[in-house]
Amino acid sequence: MRFNQSLSPIATLFVTLGLAASGSAAADDHFRQHDAHVHGVVEVNIAQDGQDLLMEIHAPGADIVGFEHAPQTDEQKAAIENAITKLKAPGETWMLTASAQCKLVDSQVTETLSSQEDDAHDHDEQDHDDHDHGAHGEFSAQYTYKCGDINQLTEIKTQWFTHFPTTERITVNAITDKGQKGGSLTSSTTTFRF
Repeated sequence: MRFNQSLSPIATLFVTLGLAASGSAAADDHFRQHDAHVHGVVEVNIAQDGQDLLMEIHAPGADIVGFEHAPQTDEQKAAIENAITKLKAPGETWMLTASAQCKLVDSQVTETLSSQEDDAHDHDEQDHDDHDHGAHGEFSAQYTYKCGDINQLTEIKTQWFTHFPTTERITVNAITDKGQKGGSLTSSTTTFRF
């Protein structure tokens, strides 16, 4: 989870459902301020609210497009646009248990690489170099699903590593009616079970 200017809807739900108060190491890790991220590690948070399932993903820009600085070429700008398009349509990346009948009703994707472009022009060369070394551009995606039978949701499979092969690990935290659960996914372990 991220504390930016305000909590995202899923962060608010996590707090409401008590993850932050659980005292677990995972809760402490995911509710701390992330001043820097780890390349190769993507964070996924999942929360159930009745028949709704919410997913929030945070990924370093380097894992998604191969860089995490402001785009400097037309090719880099196109890579960001292509990544946004791919992330907005999670059906090929995240597969939920079919019998749960979950349909995507909202998809939002943001990235912080492009916003660094304006910042970079406001600094002299020394500041620009320092800015680039300290910049950690990333992508965030939020998905809302409406499920016909949420009780049938037993797992989520991912093809993330096929689409974004530089990712080494995905950390997953979930809160559902079945309880709280955390885990890790890798290219050889691509199914998270509730």
